[in-house]
Amino acid sequence: MSLIPNAFLFESQQTIQKLPKKPARRNSLKPLSGKYALDTLQTLDDFTPFARLSLGWHPEGLQIDCRVEGKQGALKCDPDQPTTSDGLHLWIDTRNTPGVHRANRFCHQISVWPSGGGKNKQEPIVQQVEIARCREKSPLADPELFWAKSTIEKTGYELSVWIPADALNGYDPEESPVCGFFYAVRDRELGLQTPSVGEEFPFASDPSLWHSIELTD
Repeated sequence: MSLIPNAFLFESQQTIQKLPKKPARRNSLKPLSGKYALDTLQTLDDFTPFARLSLGWHPEGLQIDCRVEGKQGALKCDPDQPTTSDGLHLWIDTRNTPGVHRANRFCHQISVWPSGGGKNKQEPIVQQVEIARCREKSPLADPELFWAKSTIEKTGYELSVWIPADALNGYDPEESPVCGFFYAVRDRELGLQTPSVGEEFPFASDPSLWHSIELTD
């Protein structure tokens, strides 16, 4: 068995399609179609994906969808225990600085939990957090800027998140159409899904491990 995952040996850049319009409000978030689907290189290492992710862009922000299937137990979502809770974690570098091992002011980490919020604890939670070991801190956005909508099912959940441009320092698709991007879907039953490597690599704090996305018309 190789000590180095096959996924680590490939550099990935995926083209991301433009949204026809941005959502007008939280409740207007609709699941993205198949043309917005994100790839994962984990399949090169005999990994079976349990989540389907999609990403679309607009001059005023990004929409990310995540659908998890195959769960047997109830969701466990606790922002105070992010490494053991079920949820989606995103890393975005609006200026795409590959080769840099520590985050700068254009790098952002956004965590999303499909439940745990609201009066009934059934609403999704979105929270921007500081990246570990960052050399320059990005301003943390007000949680109220983010929109999230989730549907909880017996065997999983469907989650849509709108990240406005105001929450992404340096976001400028016209001048900087290539961004760094990484995601991690954590599930205490199903494991960890990413675009490539797992936690044997420090993807949460090292932008050089992130992939590139090209925001195209």
